[in-house]
Amino acid sequence: MEIYDDREQSFISPREFELLKKIAAQIIFVPVTTRSIAQYRRIFWTEDFRPRHAVVANGAYILDGDKQENFLREVVTPYVDELEFQREKFSTDDRFNICRLVDESFLFLRCRDEIDASEIFFDTTLTAQHTGKKIYLFPPELNKGNALKFLTEKFLPDKIFAAGDSAIDLPMLKLADVAFHEFNSAEDFLQRIFDEITN
Repeated sequence: MEIYDDREQSFISPREFELLKKIAAQIIFVPVTTRSIAQYRRIFWTEDFRPRHAVVANGAYILDGDKQENFLREVVTPYVDELEFQREKFSTDDRFNICRLVDESFLFLRCRDEIDASEIFFDTTLTAQHTGKKIYLFPPELNKGNALKFLTEKFLPDKIFAAGDSAIDLPMLKLADVAFHEFNSAEDFLQRIFDEITN
């Protein structure tokens, strides 16, 4: 469950959460997300289940408990000026109601409801990714695939399972031994993962 301003922002059902705990009991479970550090830390895990590690900001940072490491800094640094240029450019653009530099790593834009995000194109060396009304401008090598390479070197797993439901997840899914990307519901998705790792 995510808590923001003392309100529930998002949550999963008790059944889904139990499946998630069962999965994490069988493998090294590391959430990999585009959420910012602050957004991830707003997630309220239970006392008996809190992943030690997480990768946030689309791979820019790995969290280890209360510690954080900017482990893909070298792929962001060459694009710092371009990120700031694009931020200044779009911060006054009426097509967007949010323009934010996330953890000094990528630019996040949210289109106004009447704007079709898929029709917006960008003249930049950054990689543009559209997800509904949301647009992300990433340094080209800042992706979940490179984050997964780092995790693989760190944990030396025998087998890699990855799951995701958007284009942003594709670099990670392509590197996994088993990838989950099509599912009817969160419970269906988690059950399929559990069945795969226990068979």
